[in-house]
This record gives sequence, C-alpha cells and structure tokens, in this order.
Amino acid sequence: MKKMWKNGFFYLLLFAFCFVGGRLTAARQAVRASNMTPKCELAIVIDDFGYNGDGTEGMLALPIPFTVAVMPFSEYSVENAKKAEEAEKEVIIHMPMEALTGKPEWVGDKGIFRKMTDEEIKVLVEEAYTILPDAVGMNNHMGSAIMEDSRCLGDVLDVVKEKNGFFIDSVTTCNSQGRTLAEEKGVPFFARSVFLDGTNDVETVKKNLRKAAEIALKEGKALAIGHVGPEGGEVTQKAIEALIPELEEAGITFVAAGDLIEE
Repeated sequence: MKKMWKNGFFYLLLFAFCFVGGRLTAARQAVRASNMTPKCELAIVIDDFGYNGDGTEGMLALPIPFTVAVMPFSEYSVENAKKAEEAEKEVIIHMPMEALTGKPEWVGDKGIFRKMTDEEIKVLVEEAYTILPDAVGMNNHMGSAIMEDSRCLGDVLDVVKEKNGFFIDSVTTCNSQGRTLAEEKGVPFFARSVFLDGTNDVETVKKNLRKAAEIALKEGKALAIGHVGPEGGEVTQKAIEALIPELEEAGITFVAAGDLIEE
C-alpha cells in the first residue's frame, strides 16, 4: 500500500510538472508571437490648413491620429491650429518655399527664397514658430528649389533643430538634400511615401491610400500627404474615412507623423 501511495504521488508530481511546464511554454510562445507581430504604421499629413479650406472641419473630425500641416502666414493659421489641437491632432508648420516651377504667388509673399540671406531665412522661420508656437515639426509647401539648395535648407533646419522639432520632406524634387542635411544636423527626419490627392475622384484617393498602406505593411512605416482646399478637401476626407475599417483590419495602425521618426 505504501508503495502504491508513493507511485501515485510520483505520478501526481509528474503531471503537475508537465502541466505547469506546458503552460509556461505556451506563455513563452505567445509572447514570442506577440513580439514577432510586424509593426505597420501609417501616418497621414494633411497640408494647407490655415485658409479654412474645403474639408477643414470634416478632416479634423476623422477618428484617427494624423498630422495637421498649417500654413503659418495665412488668415486662419492660428484658428486652424487651435482647432487641430482641440481635436487632439499633431500640428506642424507647412513652410512656404520657392519652387523650380509654378507661379511665385503660389508660395506667397512670405516664403523662403534663394535670394534671401541666411539671417533673413532664419528670421522668417522663427516668425513662423512665433505664430504657431506649439508646432512640433515642419514640412515644405512646394519648395523644390529650396529643397535642392543646401545653404537655404540648412538655415531652415538650423531653426528646426533649435526648436527640438522634426522635418518631413514632402519630396517635391528627386534631388532633395533633406535627408542628408537632416542627418548632418541631427534633425529627426522622415520623407513622404505617397501623395494622396490633387484629384476630384474619391476612388483615385482611395487607390493612393491603399498604396501607402501596402508600403507600411511591407516596410513597417509609410507617410502619405493629402490636402484640404482645392487639392483635396472633402474628396480626400471622404476617401480616408471610408477606408479606415478596411486598412485597420489589414493590420494598419494610424499614427501621427512624429511617431514614425526614430532619432
């Protein structure tokens, strides 16, 4: 009888050991699987706030994080930035810069131009931050000429660095010096992956947004740029809103632009 009791106790201990060991193994595998889940983050930057342009209110009502790029020298710059902050959206400066093509008035009277001195450029960027003091970064409005000019762009990035901001390259030229200069100066940086709009066709915007999502799923991160006003507005807002469930189900996490940047 004593022997049978010992054998029973032995098997009970063996069962308990195997049970606990199995649970621990399963827990480790679950943690490992969780750690292996790929990060697929998509940031959307919406340019041209500051004019109360078409789609402004609808865009701010979108139930996802995104980044609001505000023109700093426009009539409604402060008002639009305040509304964006109230909607808990990230705010950056959409800095007007000289382009290689197009009309100068598209940049505006207050923009960065190659003819300006280093001091003039820095004073203007400082003024933009004075108007939008809570901006956490900057991207370029137009600006192909400036993005190719190391001196002018370097002046801009110097101020961004002083403000502890980041820079988003809208990639309006394939010869941009943005990444190189940002790395040299220690400014956190990210470049646009896809332009969403410039069209009145909702389906085209959806197609472009799916393209950005595909990049995020493949590379882990992507950044798409859209607009309020005539370049996008309600068309872009409706396309984004319609695709939120589809993209989230596919594994996309919507984030602000600043969340993509690794210093």
